[in-house]
Amino acid sequence: MEIFLGINFDSHDTAIFAIDSLHDTPFAISMERMTRFKHDTIFPIDCIDKYIDYRGIDVQEVTKIICGNSKLGQKSQRYRVNHYEFEMFKRSVIGEPYLKGYLTALKTFQKQNKFLKSISLFLKGKYRHYNNFEQSSATDFQYNILKELLQKKFPKAEISLTYFDHEECHAISSYVSSPFEDNVLLITMDGHGDHNHFSKAFLVKDGNYKLLSQSTSPDKFMYHTGKYTTFWGECSIGGMYTFFTMQLGFTPNADEGKVEALAAYGNHNNEVYTKLWNCFSVLYNSENYPYIQVNKEEAEMLFSLDEFKKMKQDFKKEDLCAAMQKFLEEIMLEYIHGLVKQSGSKKLCLSGGVFANVILNLRIFGEISNDVYIIPAMADDGSAEGACYMSYLNSGKKLEDLSWMKNNTMPYWGTSYSVEEVEKSVNQYADKISIKKYDPLWPEQAALLVSQGKIGALFHGRMEWGPRALGNRSIIADTRFPDVTEKINLSIKKRPLFQPFCPSILEEERERLFESSYSNKHMTAAFYLKEEFRDKIPASAHIDGTARAQFVSEKENPMFCRYLKEMKKLTDFGVSINTSFNKHGRTIVETPEHAVTDFLDTNLDFLYIEGILITRK
Repeated sequence: MEIFLGINFDSHDTAIFAIDSLHDTPFAISMERMTRFKHDTIFPIDCIDKYIDYRGIDVQEVTKIICGNSKLGQKSQRYRVNHYEFEMFKRSVIGEPYLKGYLTALKTFQKQNKFLKSISLFLKGKYRHYNNFEQSSATDFQYNILKELLQKKFPKAEISLTYFDHEECHAISSYVSSPFEDNVLLITMDGHGDHNHFSKAFLVKDGNYKLLSQSTSPDKFMYHTGKYTTFWGECSIGGMYTFFTMQLGFTPNADEGKVEALAAYGNHNNEVYTKLWNCFSVLYNSENYPYIQVNKEEAEMLFSLDEFKKMKQDFKKEDLCAAMQKFLEEIMLEYIHGLVKQSGSKKLCLSGGVFANVILNLRIFGEISNDVYIIPAMADDGSAEGACYMSYLNSGKKLEDLSWMKNNTMPYWGTSYSVEEVEKSVNQYADKISIKKYDPLWPEQAALLVSQGKIGALFHGRMEWGPRALGNRSIIADTRFPDVTEKINLSIKKRPLFQPFCPSILEEERERLFESSYSNKHMTAAFYLKEEFRDKIPASAHIDGTARAQFVSEKENPMFCRYLKEMKKLTDFGVSINTSFNKHGRTIVETPEHAVTDFLDTNLDFLYIEGILITRK
């Protein structure tokens, strides 16, 4: 048995993505689903164990592991050797059930004489995630740990391990999973990558792909040292957005969506918007392809804490968000338009964390191209997907050999659980919950409950890959009730009231309800809801009239489609709120135990796990 394995373990959202010779679908899971720490950064050891267990792999029969890692860490300041043992130590101290990982960390890192030092720094409140190490030794250290781990998991396998460029991993992942085949423009944009690149553009033509342009930040990182934390931000488009996120009181690399949502309440026409344009420029290389130039002095000034403190005094938070959001949209439109014009291609594959911004993606669709594909796992977990494809290509295969992936239109590539496994899991909570046996009509029953004003959750089929819940691990509610958003935000998700929820909508309802849209199946872009429906299904749209919609058909998800069709019968709208199934502060549920725990810890009215109805006693 031969396995192609992609791993991201040198940034946030550590994850694995695997293709093997025995299955016609990939397996993919991020470490955060195992630990329930959002955007977790520790080695995805348990993800590999989950893959082995879920696929039922006999490790003695695995003959070859061709592994790729999406590499970060070209600059020594960015390499986080101590982060793994710090997290393990912290979790063991605060009682997290992670003793196995903690002991692994202790054994691994005490050889480097850094574990006890990190504990000492942590206890003194002076721990820093980022430390200076020589790049060569950091890379060797990283390589040796990963190879040793894989060899222990697969004792008879020949292990091949290669590092691939971070932006290239993003780009190739978006192409392979897209519906496009030839003359395709691949564009990445995130906070940072290898060699300080934060964006690259490629053209796929005649089975090959060519680098067109690349954008590079200065060799400089900006540090904000708080009492217990260190935050770094790179001089890049994504880095600036993350810097705004943190300075506005949100969590960096997690709450950028809050900045995007709050921007709709503000006015971008202010001094901050102008200053952002002084930090970045769109220039052109010798082949007339655009790239983004960072104006270092201006960017450093805007990154300074004193400057931002003054801006917060002079402008409302909403207006600061609006300035950052508007700038992002405008500079990205200028950049992408230049790439389209010079390459002659309007087939766009977009990847990298910046393209999690659904309003930006709306404008790209509305003003540049109707042929847009944003990869569902657009952030750094998706770089593991790209690393897997790069390993595949590096073994002598061609892009056309991965064309079968284009048939996998929905990223349901995680774990699933049988009815028998669910029954065994939920019975241990019998003193707290009522359990009704499997009902084959559960989608219709769920729709009936929702149409009556109940808020519930669904857990069925394989878990989604990427940050969006796409009907298999979802909280659901009726968008006709204007107060449902407030109810979910206050009593279930515990989020700010300005954050909207996303609707899942029958594909056949798309043209009826939206002014202009495309068949976006992955909830990666927003569209304008027609004015006539905004007061009829008010919980579907944000204050600006946009809805980050998932359009659902029977082919992609027959059970979820049945639920939406029943909603159509009952309410005249094949529409439902669909937000990720998790309590605030936790990640999307992965196991039936997670599902019951989060159900009990929130004010959800009901839960269907593989057709088994769960309610409170």
